[in-house]
Amino acid sequence: MPADDIPPPPPPEEIPPPPPEETAAPAAVDGPRRCGKAFSSLLLGFLGCLLGGVALAGMYFNPGASESVQITGNLDTMQEVVVQDATNRGLKMFLASFGQWFGFIGAALGLVGFIQGLTHLYQASEKLVLPKRWLASFGTLFSLIACCSILAALKHGYDAHVGLPKENAEEAFNRVGQLADIMQQGQDIADGKAPPAKGGLGETATGIAEGILGGSMNPVQQLWTEDYIGRTAPPLDVYAVNTRRSTFELSTLRNTRVLIAFLNPASPACGKTVPPLNALFDRTSRGQLWIIGSCPPKAQGALAFTKTYGAKFPIGNAQYYREPYSDITLPPAFMVVDETGRIVSFHFGLASLPAAIRAAEGKP
Repeated sequence: MPADDIPPPPPPEEIPPPPPEETAAPAAVDGPRRCGKAFSSLLLGFLGCLLGGVALAGMYFNPGASESVQITGNLDTMQEVVVQDATNRGLKMFLASFGQWFGFIGAALGLVGFIQGLTHLYQASEKLVLPKRWLASFGTLFSLIACCSILAALKHGYDAHVGLPKENAEEAFNRVGQLADIMQQGQDIADGKAPPAKGGLGETATGIAEGILGGSMNPVQQLWTEDYIGRTAPPLDVYAVNTRRSTFELSTLRNTRVLIAFLNPASPACGKTVPPLNALFDRTSRGQLWIIGSCPPKAQGALAFTKTYGAKFPIGNAQYYREPYSDITLPPAFMVVDETGRIVSFHFGLASLPAAIRAAEGKP
């Protein structure tokens, strides 16, 4: 076949262009998105206020006043007071220790909630999130209030680490001082410089000793005093500490009955003789009867004795004790001298005090 008869090749088929690829739309065309910061701000603010409120309440809750403990009274009273004070101080330390953590955690939650609330309000104003302004506003307010619990946390922290330890240390030194005073008081009582405190341990112990010794020694004293009945009373000079007249000499008190109370300033039993002798002193004139309290020459505490028990009759130390005065081993003892200076009777102990009063009044 001739070359001119060959048909030309068909034209190439046109390939249609590929469809245009779909491109993702920008995020901005979807509108504002949801945001949970408003709710979380309210929740954190509420929890922060709750914890801060607990810390604040701990500042005003007082389990008991932790004042200075006065170590007085008997052992049971002192133990009760000391244990109660230790309980109160322990509760205060417990509240302060936990209160600081409640306050710090409440403030931290409030700070986070405050930031969350402000962030939501800003994004809502820029239309980046769906606005929940009222929820975010309340959350921001509560969170701001919760942030203030940092003040309660700082106060509790100061109390737990500085204030209460300092207070406890001062109380410890105060108790040491009181114990030193008690020891000094006990030494003064033992030396006769002061009477035992009413209702205290010294008075109880001394009273027990007097009860035991008095029951065994009074009969012996009664026997030797019979030899002195009817004799002229030996000289006795008493230097009073509670009256204007400083010296009372038995030899100058003739023509008047005299009741001499032999006392020990450290004796509780001697203190119990003061009220009835005061009553006798009030109802008799000095021309009828003299009542004189005589303490041993070296005994100390006569003035304290008169102030403690309110003695109205003269009391003081004797210059010197002759027989039979030196043989009185356990006061109180009472000697009645008549108008002629002769010894009428001797009486020993509280049980014989009414008899001594009757003898002083000239009654059988």
